[in-house]
Amino acid sequence: MATEVKPKSNRLLMLFGVLCALGAFGLALMLGKTSGGSIGGGGGPKNIPVVVATRDIPPATQLTTDMVTIQYFSSDQQPPFAFKSKDLVVGKYSAITIHLNEPLSDNLLVASADKVTVTKQPYLDIPTGQVGMQIPTGELVGAGGYIQPEDRIDVIVTLGATTKTAFHNLRVLRVGPAGGQNTRGISSSLTVVVTLQQAEDLKFLIDNTNYRYVLKSVKDYDQPDPDTLGTDINTFKATYHLH
Repeated sequence: MATEVKPKSNRLLMLFGVLCALGAFGLALMLGKTSGGSIGGGGGPKNIPVVVATRDIPPATQLTTDMVTIQYFSSDQQPPFAFKSKDLVVGKYSAITIHLNEPLSDNLLVASADKVTVTKQPYLDIPTGQVGMQIPTGELVGAGGYIQPEDRIDVIVTLGATTKTAFHNLRVLRVGPAGGQNTRGISSSLTVVVTLQQAEDLKFLIDNTNYRYVLKSVKDYDQPDPDTLGTDINTFKATYHLH
């Protein structure tokens, strides 16, 4: 009796079906990966506005419109407690340094500059062999309040009947007390760099003379001051032809 042989075509059809099923499964996996499609994965439309800094902003700086911009985040990426409108931050002050592209939140800002906690400097930049000395100033004494840190000043002194420039090219370290903002305006003091002997002489000047500070041009910082003769009643009359 002859043995019945099954057609090979059936086996080929079964193998082809298995291969198609495996291919479809692999394609589905690939599509899931390329679309970020693992369940619970990130993504989503970036439609939530967040205020960020357009530059590094130092502490105690009042924010203006050009210092901030709007960037958009997805719901699962938005920074917590961040401001969503520029109008909410413009006019406020930075409490600490705010860095470029950093989202702005309430803990980074204060309503006014006097609420900023100033970090103490480790030291003032005083050269070896010199000292920092605080001297009084004001609108009339201090060139109308235009003296700023790193400026250079001369000191004109009137003692008795003679007026003369006594100190030249004093470097201003600070305007106002420690912790002040060093911004343009009228302050009550300057801190200058002097030798110890100059500090004693300045103390005598402040206690016993009438004095004024004159603000030097930045182009003259490295130039010696011209020698002056000083002024008294006789030289003043002679110069201006007063009799």
